[in-house]
Amino acid sequence: MTEIPQIVEGLYFQQVTIPDKKDWPDYLQGNPAVIRGLYSFYYGLRMGAQISSALREIPFIPGAE
Repeated sequence: MTEIPQIVEGLYFQQVTIPDKKDWPDYLQGNPAVIRGLYSFYYGLRMGAQISSALREIPFIPGAE
């Protein structure tokens, strides 16, 4: 198995925060692995959108065309 680089692990634990159990959706209560996966995916998408936005020369405004 390939080792995960330390930088990836560091970024993960700095960026991904799991909300308090009281804030979990009812259908996911008692399933922390799924919660962690969903929030990791969410934070990854959010970070990707922020990077994409930062790299654009012209801001993207939906419906402005």
